[in-house]
Amino acid sequence: MLALKLHREPGFVWLDSAGSTGGKNRYSYIASNPVSRFRRQTAESSAEFDRGFRDWQSQFTTRMIADGAPFQGGAIGYVTYDAAEIWVSDFSSRHSGDAGDILEFAFYDTVLAFDHQQQSLTVYSAGLNGPDSLPDEALARQRISSLAEICTRENASRTRPAGEGAVWTRASPQAPYTDLVSAVREAILDGEIYQANIASLWTRPPQSYDEAFFTYLVNRNQTRAAFSAFGAFTSRTLASLSPERLVTMNSERDVRTEPIKGTARRSANPEQDQQIAKALAASEKDRAENIMIVDLLRNDLSRVCRPESVIVSGLCDVEQLPNLFHLVSSIEGKLKPSLDAIDLLGAVFPGGSVTGAPKLRAMEIIDELEPSARGAFCGSFGYIGHDGTCDFNIMIRTVDHVPGGDRYWSGAGITLLSDTHAEWEEVQLKAERIIDPPVSGMIEI
Repeated sequence: MLALKLHREPGFVWLDSAGSTGGKNRYSYIASNPVSRFRRQTAESSAEFDRGFRDWQSQFTTRMIADGAPFQGGAIGYVTYDAAEIWVSDFSSRHSGDAGDILEFAFYDTVLAFDHQQQSLTVYSAGLNGPDSLPDEALARQRISSLAEICTRENASRTRPAGEGAVWTRASPQAPYTDLVSAVREAILDGEIYQANIASLWTRPPQSYDEAFFTYLVNRNQTRAAFSAFGAFTSRTLASLSPERLVTMNSERDVRTEPIKGTARRSANPEQDQQIAKALAASEKDRAENIMIVDLLRNDLSRVCRPESVIVSGLCDVEQLPNLFHLVSSIEGKLKPSLDAIDLLGAVFPGGSVTGAPKLRAMEIIDELEPSARGAFCGSFGYIGHDGTCDFNIMIRTVDHVPGGDRYWSGAGITLLSDTHAEWEEVQLKAERIIDPPVSGMIEI
């Protein structure tokens, strides 16, 4: 597996469909050795950010290869949940400044693209060597040759490095989750919101980079989530096992967002498993929660898409992971001609499925109830390509490896129909494959 050979390269990133076979995400990408970085440590106005990012990105231009992978190089990076202050008018967090960089993108000239449908690998490089440089075919060939040399080396060890087995513990001080559910239900009864997504935080001592990577490999094999990602950035390493897409846009400017609301544990018994899926599909609480977020996202997309183009193409469809069922909907649209991927990201960020509705007041209540800044949790990890295409996940099921220690959040959407103890069980269900000690020994790939 090439990721094992390349993960120690500077700036290694892996947009990983985790071997998904359901057609949800056809491609995976690996890149390293970026030629430039764009970071922000504090929030600024959307106008300032948009101008700064576009100025940075415009320094790197090249043509796409026809009929190739959707991403052939460009910006890969993350946006933390705390960057919401850039785009959500009137939102200000009491936790601002306590979770490191709020976003970082790196520009990658050379990218490995894995087509899981065709079972093929293609390497793309334009030979861009820095800001305002021109494509250099000789440099591109050199970079591809260097990458090929690394990839043909003897197989890297698949044995996980020895770790100390640090155990996840629920962060303190933190109110009991059932109390948080009750507080949200009171806000709903008072007419402030319709729902809010409230999360609980676990922490553990920091892992080494190698331990973080091999733990990610173990967990990806268990979850097989279509929007997984791993990346080494300046102030953090991210290991995301996300099943949820925030937003994607192709070269025709077709936009799609796919919120998840509704989760159930699967059974090893096929008959029971089928009954669980049917029960989730019929759940009044889960369907109501999902439909509320669909309405929110229709509104978000209508701000940047042609109004007549915004449609709900899938409503409360049951999708399966190895251990869970989810209810997933799809909303589509066509981006307005004058706008770009940054406008699109700003319109939908943070995802409505991880805030609640209405978005601003739900975010304010989240900020009041949760114990610290979310950091990477419920932010987004993804790319913006040379041609303006983009694809971003929502960083749920994500370990945020920061210098002070590893952080993991798990949450649930709370509505008036929520049962306090059932919601806590859902939070633990979503977290169990991450916060349980990882399997030791050889990695299966």
